[in-house]
Amino acid sequence: MNLTLGEALRFGTSEIGRRDAMLLLCFAAGKTEADILLHGGELLPSEEYFSLVSRCKNGEPVQYIIGTWDFFGRTFRVDKRALIPRPETELLVEQALFFLVKAIDSKYVLDLCTGSGCIAASIAAAGHYNVTAADISPEALSLATENGEGLGINFVLSDLFENIAGTFDVIVSNPPYITAEEMVNLSPTVAAHEPHLALFGGTDGMDIYRKLIPQSLKFLKPGGVLLLEIGPKEVKDIMVEAGFKDVTLKNDYAGLPRIVYGVR
Repeated sequence: MNLTLGEALRFGTSEIGRRDAMLLLCFAAGKTEADILLHGGELLPSEEYFSLVSRCKNGEPVQYIIGTWDFFGRTFRVDKRALIPRPETELLVEQALFFLVKAIDSKYVLDLCTGSGCIAASIAAAGHYNVTAADISPEALSLATENGEGLGINFVLSDLFENIAGTFDVIVSNPPYITAEEMVNLSPTVAAHEPHLALFGGTDGMDIYRKLIPQSLKFLKPGGVLLLEIGPKEVKDIMVEAGFKDVTLKNDYAGLPRIVYGVR
């Protein structure tokens, strides 16, 4: 097809919606959104765009097609090795940095279930923090290592704390928390393409929290903070029962319970 950029955008919008069509057009044409809008009469330089639209229409996430995604002001590599970073997880980074700024000593951080490494890399890039990032998946850890290149992060293949040494000022985690019922009702795009190991949290979504929360007490310095992204708000009760102080639940911008933290 010999289409202009504007015509290509209209075609893509009719197939997959304007947001995804614009993202794919910018990627395929090597242009910014402003370029597309200002120079819509220029010819589309390549027909690759149409195959990308087809892949997206068939359910492949646009983030995996493009191969990168922005999170907390940085661009990360993304692919099937790990979950796509979600904007609500930025709140977890913000809260972790709030506590790290207040920490007096050397500021050691552990990111469990690091996935793409977006949390660990965002924290490491924000200050002089000693960051360790761990994941049970070798594939996810390889992606995280790529995303954390040059930031001095220590990457560890570990089932939660299995291979972790030392103590930390802050432990942060976005573990799997999708319930069995939610897994059945996942969108086809997520179910078919994102790793289930990083999604499924057991029947009630809290299997990992029941292990992670009590174990974390051995790896937190006195006064250290555990911060978790959550699905079920009952995770707060597990933290209280484990003996954490000042346990606090925070909502995301949609008003949903999203983060819980407590002090050792």
